[in-house]
Amino acid sequence: MGKIHFFFGLWLLLIGLCSAVEDRVNFVFIVTDDLGIRDLGCYGSDYYETPHLDQLASEGIRFTKAYASASVCSPTRASILTGHYPHRVQLTDALPWDRLYKNPKMVPPDHLKELPSSIATYPQVFRKAGYRTALIGKWHLGNEHEFFQKKKHLDYGFDEAFDRNGKDKGVEALTAKSIAFIKKNKEKAFFLTLMHHTPHVPLTCPPEYKARFAKKKPGRFQKNPTYAGMISHLDDSMGKIFSTLESLGLAKKTVVVFCSDNGGLQKITSNRPYRGAKGNLYEGGILVPLILRWPDKVAAGTSTDVKVLSSDFFPTFLELAGLDLQPKSHQDGLSFASILTGKSMPSRPLFWHFPHRGTPSSAIIKGDWKLIHFIETESYELYNLKKDPSERKDLFESQQQKSLQLIALLKEHLQETNSQMMHPNPSWEKSDLKGKAENFGIFYPGNGKSWQPVTKSYPSWFKHRE
Repeated sequence: MGKIHFFFGLWLLLIGLCSAVEDRVNFVFIVTDDLGIRDLGCYGSDYYETPHLDQLASEGIRFTKAYASASVCSPTRASILTGHYPHRVQLTDALPWDRLYKNPKMVPPDHLKELPSSIATYPQVFRKAGYRTALIGKWHLGNEHEFFQKKKHLDYGFDEAFDRNGKDKGVEALTAKSIAFIKKNKEKAFFLTLMHHTPHVPLTCPPEYKARFAKKKPGRFQKNPTYAGMISHLDDSMGKIFSTLESLGLAKKTVVVFCSDNGGLQKITSNRPYRGAKGNLYEGGILVPLILRWPDKVAAGTSTDVKVLSSDFFPTFLELAGLDLQPKSHQDGLSFASILTGKSMPSRPLFWHFPHRGTPSSAIIKGDWKLIHFIETESYELYNLKKDPSERKDLFESQQQKSLQLIALLKEHLQETNSQMMHPNPSWEKSDLKGKAENFGIFYPGNGKSWQPVTKSYPSWFKHRE
């Protein structure tokens, strides 16, 4: 009888555990590529058409001060996965190349070319907790062939991984695969991470989507019909996913999160009234759309101006799922679950560090104040974002005490995170031009195909990992 009671008790325990997992909230986390802060109707676009995402916002909470951890894609994605600042991970530029000028005044650091799988990620935690996990779409954090074809995705916590075939943006393929994953796991707890390639360049969309905007009157600042078609195509794909959740009876037990990895592209879209675009640390380069819906848990049609960062997703997801926070893992992330129910969250300074091509710079936001350090010129700008969200009035000279305080905090943070820094180029010719940025090195193949490596040698002044 003892053995019978033992196995019966074990069976009940297993049934209980399975039921506990099945009753947990699901997650559909959607990250777009280069979608700007003004690229949705619910964020003020007067040209692009996004009825499905506007509906999502009307059913959930819309963030007006959501920041990407970097102004380019790979560092933000590393921050999302790990809950770390990109500069703490030392993955601070878009992969895979080193992009170097012929004659730079300052030499960029040799940043990592692949996210180490030894760093804890949110899918690892959810998979261990019994969730089915998948990454569908863009990886861009290391060896694409190893990740998708050789199942290296398992090392990062994803049970499944799938990407497009490279012939187009893959909106239809990624959507179909996402819906199939949801249907397959409808009786289980699942966490779907959907990383779209849209609306990143090159600009392309099905002809019928571009045709929607061929005769439409341009908006005040936005007018590209192909880009508008791409966003419309993306929005329709969102509608298919949301309809799937509804038809399967999963909508109320699924947290849907929609965001972007950095600001919109200059000259293609417009982030106005915000200054700047992808690749720089003005607001237009790092402010992104963020919408979260959880029916009956989060009040519909609400918005918040609380500042959140890409690194905050990891702990927020854990708290929403009822899982224990892991502060040593998501070291730089802070859960914003409390503000979803109208409560407050602790305030803290936010930091950025981009010691690379274009305009190398670092930045800090503390309260209403934002300081940007331009590394090559060793200059600073200071803005009061509450009074001047467009960053037009530089207060660095007139607010010296505030400037010095923020400079000290920024330097202290970069030292604490062991951030890689630029250093003077010993071969710099002051009288010569910087030249055009070129790609150096090849570190992994992409999409299952070997990329043609750059055969020219690295410049003597650049030290890179062997």
